[in-house]
Amino acid sequence: MAKLSKEQIQAEVEAKGYKLLSAEGYSNMNSIIVVQCDHGHTIEVSMADFRRASFECPCCNTGKVENPIKVPEKTGYRVIAFDQATEKFGLSIWDDGKLVFFNLYAFTGALNVRLAKIKKLLEEVIIPEWKPDFIVCEDIQYQYGAVLTYKVLAMLLGIIEVTCTEKGIPYEVVSPNVWRKYAGTCGKTRQEEKMLSVATVRQKYQVNVSDDVAEAILIGSYGAKVHKRQLELAFGKK
Repeated sequence: MAKLSKEQIQAEVEAKGYKLLSAEGYSNMNSIIVVQCDHGHTIEVSMADFRRASFECPCCNTGKVENPIKVPEKTGYRVIAFDQATEKFGLSIWDDGKLVFFNLYAFTGALNVRLAKIKKLLEEVIIPEWKPDFIVCEDIQYQYGAVLTYKVLAMLLGIIEVTCTEKGIPYEVVSPNVWRKYAGTCGKTRQEEKMLSVATVRQKYQVNVSDDVAEAILIGSYGAKVHKRQLELAFGKK
């Protein structure tokens, strides 16, 4: 696709009711431009995401996030685990080392919209309503050629870490190699690891789930059992 001129970018931006503030960093469709909505909110967004029909100002979309699923009442030390992604967000909940809930959340829209929605889910539902004592999420790994994916996941990880810190929730960012070794799902390829995760969850917990949810369950299994054991050691329990 031919590189757009500043005039072409400005025409597209204005056609959607926004104002172009800067296109200095533009070199291709994944480059960041800076736009302003008609309420004065400044938004950094890639040209590719801005072109999406679903793009909307994340600051204007500030309606309260309702609890999307009825989670069981808390019955013990609660660990919540995430399999990181901005479009399909796997989650599992563990009370005293027992799996009590799992689900997959789908987020649509431009990247900044998805990130804003995940942040609101954390701040308005997961932490105040589900009351985790500990949160565990997967660390990011760079895969050759996947620079944009690495950048996106780094942004998501930053949101999770900052939110946990602000809300006073202890957390762990666990390497994929660590939890996979714990779960016994290390494979030669990413696809093989996904298949092993689904099969392991089916065998251990008798549920059929997608690979996103399966990995959230296994990350939670690692976090719930390893962290609980660390607490027991700290308090002198055998």
